[in-house]
Amino acid sequence: MNTLKQLSGTFRYALIAVVMVFFCNATQAQEKGIIKDARDGHIYQWVKVGKKSWLAENLKYNAKPGSWIYNNDSANLPLHGRLYSWSAATTACPKGWVLPTDGDWTLLIEKLGGADAAGGKLQEMDSVYWNANKITPAAGTILSSLLGGVRHSDSTYTGVTLWGGLWSATVTGDVATNYLFARGDKSIGKSSNDKSSAFGVRCVKK
Repeated sequence: MNTLKQLSGTFRYALIAVVMVFFCNATQAQEKGIIKDARDGHIYQWVKVGKKSWLAENLKYNAKPGSWIYNNDSANLPLHGRLYSWSAATTACPKGWVLPTDGDWTLLIEKLGGADAAGGKLQEMDSVYWNANKITPAAGTILSSLLGGVRHSDSTYTGVTLWGGLWSATVTGDVATNYLFARGDKSIGKSSNDKSSAFGVRCVKK
């Protein structure tokens, strides 16, 4: 009888373990996914961080006027997406998604371990993009998909593969906030730039 009770208990714990694994897998399955932009057919990977869902790659939508491919070279589009003036960035996200505010960025950075680590964690989010597109980053590559450079207000381009920035929806006067990344640095910086400059966009779900 005691043996039967032990077996029964063992079976019970095993069943609980199976249920827990199933539940955890189901929960994790909800933490990432894909969306299709109905405007141009582009498919994007997204990842949930805390209570917010973020695109795990840079936006590619051709917002006119106000968006450009780095150096007008289409080879830069698949990895780095497009660069947007702030005005174009505010309306460029797919339906149901928006340009993140400073508040959204603050929450994201906190969830990713603070400003000294958040850049590196965003790289891990990018791995969803790598896996989906069967891309293997070069050894030692840091934040490569985020390093999309900038288009300056004088129409010149600088920085691709070295550094990049993403817009925030938050503005102060004639400048808007953006968040900066540099090759080999796992931190994330915060700056303000003229709205006519063009940076990348990562949308957040409403």
